[in-house]
Amino acid sequence: MTSTSSGPLPSEGPASPTVPDSEAQRYQQLFDCNPTPMWVYDLQTLQFLDVNEVACQKYGYTREEFLSMTIRDIRPPEDVAAMEASVRLTPAQVFNSGVWRHRLKDGRLIYVEITSHEMPYQGRMARFVAPLDVTQRVLTEAALREREAGLRRAQTLARLAHVVASADGVYESWSETLPQLAGCDPEAMPRTHQGWMDTLVHPDDRRRFSEAHEQAMRTGAKVEAEYRLVRPDGGVVHVAQVIEPVEDATAIGGRRWFKTLQDVSEQKATEVAIRTLNDELETRVAVRTRQLEASNHELMLATSAAEAANQAKSHFLSRMSHELRTPLNAIIGFAQLLSQPNHGFGTERQAIFHGHILSAGQHLLKLIGELLNLARIEAGKVELEMQRLSLGEVFAECEVMIVPQAQARGLATCFAGAAEPLSVIADRTRLKQVLLNLLSNAVKYNRPQGEISLTAQPLGARHVRIEVRDTGAGLAPQQVAHLFEAFNRLGQSAAGAHAVEGTGLGLVVTKHLVELMGGRIGVDSTPGVGSCFWLELVGDTAPPPSTARAEPLARLEAATPARAPRIVLLVEDDLPSQSLVQAQLAHRADLQLIVATNGREGIALALAHRPDVILMDNRMPEITGRQAVQLLGQDPRTAGIPIIAISAGAGAPAPTTAEDDSARWFRQVAKPFSQHDLLDAIDAAMGETA
Repeated sequence: MTSTSSGPLPSEGPASPTVPDSEAQRYQQLFDCNPTPMWVYDLQTLQFLDVNEVACQKYGYTREEFLSMTIRDIRPPEDVAAMEASVRLTPAQVFNSGVWRHRLKDGRLIYVEITSHEMPYQGRMARFVAPLDVTQRVLTEAALREREAGLRRAQTLARLAHVVASADGVYESWSETLPQLAGCDPEAMPRTHQGWMDTLVHPDDRRRFSEAHEQAMRTGAKVEAEYRLVRPDGGVVHVAQVIEPVEDATAIGGRRWFKTLQDVSEQKATEVAIRTLNDELETRVAVRTRQLEASNHELMLATSAAEAANQAKSHFLSRMSHELRTPLNAIIGFAQLLSQPNHGFGTERQAIFHGHILSAGQHLLKLIGELLNLARIEAGKVELEMQRLSLGEVFAECEVMIVPQAQARGLATCFAGAAEPLSVIADRTRLKQVLLNLLSNAVKYNRPQGEISLTAQPLGARHVRIEVRDTGAGLAPQQVAHLFEAFNRLGQSAAGAHAVEGTGLGLVVTKHLVELMGGRIGVDSTPGVGSCFWLELVGDTAPPPSTARAEPLARLEAATPARAPRIVLLVEDDLPSQSLVQAQLAHRADLQLIVATNGREGIALALAHRPDVILMDNRMPEITGRQAVQLLGQDPRTAGIPIIAISAGAGAPAPTTAEDDSARWFRQVAKPFSQHDLLDAIDAAMGETA
């Protein structure tokens, strides 16, 4: 192989000293027999001057081939320029010029670490070179670097880090990801196990962290622990750590520990979120289960109620069939007897037959009347003429009708009325119907020589309580619970029905009528003592402007002079607000104020007094102001009365909408309102009705 020159090289040095032949042979033998490849090349021409046998075997050339080449010929072409620069710059003394690539004769490349120094050789300056093959080391180091890079990437992706600690807790090395996990600069990283705990571990977790470390030291086995790190910036990181011994336990310095740390903050957050969702789901399931149970319970109750109603209706129809057939049997039977020619009955006997026919016909008429009453009430076709009624007058009329019935059964009666004159807002005919039904029951179901009483007394400021008492057998609590159910006669037998006639509809009709008049009804009863049926109605305790105010409304309007005070109805449940309006209207002699404490009472007073203006609060018990306005608007007698809303709500009551077209407000006066605002609204409303 022909060598080539690449320009001027260092000049030739002084001639080498003369070496005796025997010594030269000895050095040549050492050179040839050395197990490391060696050669000498000319610094000027770069041509090989000498080479040992090991180098020939390593590179695959014969000695003659080597000596015919330059050092350029064993380098890859891309490395030649760097090699020539290194030859010029390499110092004369012994010098390790690093790792280079050499090319063998078969074309393979190896990595060698060059150790060289300059020396005079055969009268010229040369360089002695001892190349050491480090190919395996270089490849191993490259593979290790690749694995380390992959490990770093994997640790970064998995949020992993590790540290190697000595037996006394000193941190010998750690991964690049550990400072990132701890949120520290590499220079500020704790250097010991104790420093890590004192600086970064959450105070509440230090005991757990220390116990895990002590367990690993004591047992020599792998130990896992979870704790929290508090970063210098205040952030908290949840860490899962594994402590395990390094395999080489006999190393100098004692056992070493490999600690793997993983940031599990996201997993912890996910676990918390999952637990929260599970808790919410369990709560929803529990709520839904309770709702279903409640619905099932309500369905069972409704089913039971429907079954009871159907059974009661069947009993009622059976009872009504008997009740209707009994008087019809008397009517038809006696009529047939009297219709026979030459019947032979005397005058006295005929009179008795006629009496039976009349009594049966009256009883039949009563049954039909009760059925029609209930049908009209349930269809909403009962019309009431609400007015102010004197209870003394109504009681007197009832007394005339009931006393003969009571005396016929030997009952004592007491129609005491009240300690003071009382009036209520009600329909006269319907109120008498209610009282007569209760009094008739008191007569029918009383004991012989018993007593009945009818009394009334004020109930609070705006209501009156009327009571009908008897000394009959009384009712058990389970009977009271079903007293006002339609078609239910509280389980009376047919035999008992012969002694006390009835249909089981009277109290049902009575309850509906009381509620239609804005009142309520109930009973207090003790078995063996008697019963007290009571009803509460809206009272009228306002002082009348004249004696004419005690008369029915129709007569009031006819007797009222042209310049009588205009009536203002205030529907307000708040007592201070009532007093305020009364004071603000006190100087207006042309206005008369009537006060109702709830919507139901307001409707009753509006029907009774037909006020010129209504002041209506919205939020009230029983029914709201809006509901009251809807009901008033549906009645032709009150539909034209202007209604002023007085409300504490910022925007309530809301204006009329398509869904609420029956609710109409003339004007809104928001609380707190001035006297001027209130009077201005009232005057404007009265101007509409003037």
